[in-house]
Formats: sequence, structure tokens, C-alpha cells
Amino acid sequence: MAKTFVFNDETVKNNHGFILLNAGGKLDRFIQNPVMLYNHDSNILAGKWENLRTDGTKLVADPIFDDGDEVAKGIQGKVDRGFLNGASMGIQIQSAELRSIPGMDLVPVVTEWELLEGSVVPVPSNAMCLKLYSPSGKLLLTDDEIKLSIDSIITNKHETKMEKVILTAEAATALGIAKDPEATALDAAILALAKKATAAESALSAFHKERANALVDLAIAEGRMTADKKESFVTLATNDFKQASDLISSMPVKTTLVTKIKLSGGSEEQGRQDWDYMRWAKEDPHGLALLKAEKPTEFDALKVAYKPKH
Repeated sequence: MAKTFVFNDETVKNNHGFILLNAGGKLDRFIQNPVMLYNHDSNILAGKWENLRTDGTKLVADPIFDDGDEVAKGIQGKVDRGFLNGASMGIQIQSAELRSIPGMDLVPVVTEWELLEGSVVPVPSNAMCLKLYSPSGKLLLTDDEIKLSIDSIITNKHETKMEKVILTAEAATALGIAKDPEATALDAAILALAKKATAAESALSAFHKERANALVDLAIAEGRMTADKKESFVTLATNDFKQASDLISSMPVKTTLVTKIKLSGGSEEQGRQDWDYMRWAKEDPHGLALLKAEKPTEFDALKVAYKPKH
């Protein structure tokens, strides 16, 4: 049975000082061409890897040696005889962050990376032998280069997450938040403002519609137009109240009993002082509409005072 090699153990901090998360590995390109090198030397193709998989906290694979190549056969012999026991990965680091690990304090953790090749090596990968490439594809040869690359990735990620928007004093006051808010606070304030704007727009729309209805109802009560024209005039008054009002004012008032009622204190009104809401509704609904349009306070009092007989 072929020996299974361990590519990575995500519980172990490697000799470069970081932990590599198995779940962050991008393996698709490697699986399409799972080359096995010897000691990361691209000139020594010893075979290929198969059955790349996770086993608990470990990333493992099985070697298939090229038995048609003498160098590969020699490497296989050393593996079979127990002289070669380690595997190492050539990887490209793409994302990393600092994490607090029990017993280790803050440790750089590589959260996204791509597997480029796997090698049989004299020393296991997590102990001594990782071949590392920067996100731009540059081969990192020294420990200092590796440390600087990881530190740069962590710093850039940290700065991106901590980026803030600086507001003017007026904007901060209007939103009710600090001038340098966190993104979540800014999002919440904008959403709250949007809700208020929607509510205000809805209230304004209702006001325009109510005002338009009152204008047209009065025009109908005065005999300036017939009820069948109400909908079109309400639409016009809702969109342009002044234009609708000017147009209605230009229409002649039809002389009827309703128009003879002087709501400002005429004799006809004086004779109806004892009328309740229901009598107005039954005997002079047009006059009631006129009362509502011209004297809404008196209309409301009349309506509130009405007590139906049981």
C-alpha cells in the first residue's frame, strides 16, 4: 500500500511562524495537474499525487511515482525504505490575518492560499520546508521576505476593514452619528434616514391627494362641474394644485339652493342652526360638502356632536 504523505497540519505553526488553514486552500488548478517534484526542484518530476483530501486537521495525498524514470524510481526506493518521509507544498499566499490562538497568543493565520505543487522532501513541510510565493507570483526565498509579505497582507486587510468615512459636522448632526463612524453605524443611520424620507414622502402625497379632493368636492358642490369629472380633476390638482385651482375658478358657479347658502352667516344658514349632521346629509348633502370644504372646523364639530337615535 502506498505511503500517505501529510501536506499540512493546520494545528501546527510552521517554521516561518504562521498557521495555514486547510479550508482556505484553492486546489482546483493543482488537481488538474497534480505534479510531484523532489525538494521543489521543477527539473525533477518524480510523479504525481492523487486522492488529495483532508483527514481531521491534516491535508494529505498519496504519491504515484513515475516508474519509467530512473531518478523517480530512486526517490521511490528511498521512500519505501523509510529514508524519505516528508512532503511539502509550493503555495501562493493570498490572504492572512492575526488570530489569538490558545497557547500561542497572536499568530499570523493564512486564510486563503493556492496550492501550486507538492514535493517529496527530506524534512516535513510544517517543520522546515514550505515553498512560498507572493500574491503577485514572486518566489520568496528568505524568511525575511516571507515575513514581510505576510505582514503586508495582514496590514492591508486590517486597514481595509478599519477604513472610515469622515463626515462634515452638518452631515454627522443630521444623521445623529459621529463624524468618523464605523461602517455599520453609517449604514444604520442611512437606512433610518431613508425610512424617514419615505414616510415624509407618503405623508406629503396623502396631503396633496386630500387637498385635491377637497378642492374638487367644493367645485362640484358649487355646480362648477359634474361629479363624473372628479377623478380627472383630482389627478390634475394632485400634480399641480395651482393650475387646477385657477382652472376651476374660471368655471362659472351654477346658481342653486346650495350657492345661495351663505356659510359666513347668511339667512339660509341661520335657519339651519338646529340641523344635525344627519339632517344636513339627508336634506342638503351639497350644502354639507360646502360646509366641509369652507368651514372644516364647524363641519367636524357638527359630525362629532351627532348622536344617532336608537
